[in-house]
Amino acid sequence: MLKQRTGRAVNIRESLDTDKESIRQLHRNAFGETEGDAVSKLAVDLLEDRTALPLLSLVAEADDEIVGNVIFSSVTIEGADPAASAYTMAPLAVASRFQGQGLGTKLIKLGLETLKARGAAIVLVLGDPNYYSRTGFQAGHSLKPPHALRYPEAWMALELVEGALENTRGTVRCAASLSAPEYW
Repeated sequence: MLKQRTGRAVNIRESLDTDKESIRQLHRNAFGETEGDAVSKLAVDLLEDRTALPLLSLVAEADDEIVGNVIFSSVTIEGADPAASAYTMAPLAVASRFQGQGLGTKLIKLGLETLKARGAAIVLVLGDPNYYSRTGFQAGHSLKPPHALRYPEAWMALELVEGALENTRGTVRCAASLSAPEYW
């Protein structure tokens, strides 16, 4: 149980099928009018996408309300050893009244710990380098994204197993629901 500045206790757990509508609403509200519909659709599509398995979805709850969510879906790396277990992290959302309090970072760190315990070697993310570098993600690796990127410095990786990035090269292939070029 975490205590936020709002004074509310926050519990982080794996999401359930019954959480899908709350997850949709959280992402829609967190991303606003411009991106909210697309990101909320992506979140729910990933939860239902068999090509995303194995998948880890964590939710943060305060007073029986979902106020945070992060999804890690498995990926394959073309040209790499099939035993290299890799995931991509997307999307991540925190309710506006809980932003700036470290909840997103806590969701990410717990997700990384859980994936490491389950044998994952690499986690990838496409996002703000200033934010994601705080949890250990770095650019400058040898894994190619599924599509050309407008901001290649935002394509970052983190190794959960020492030497995993140094020894892995290839093109990342995501779950079907995350493979659309507009997400990249």
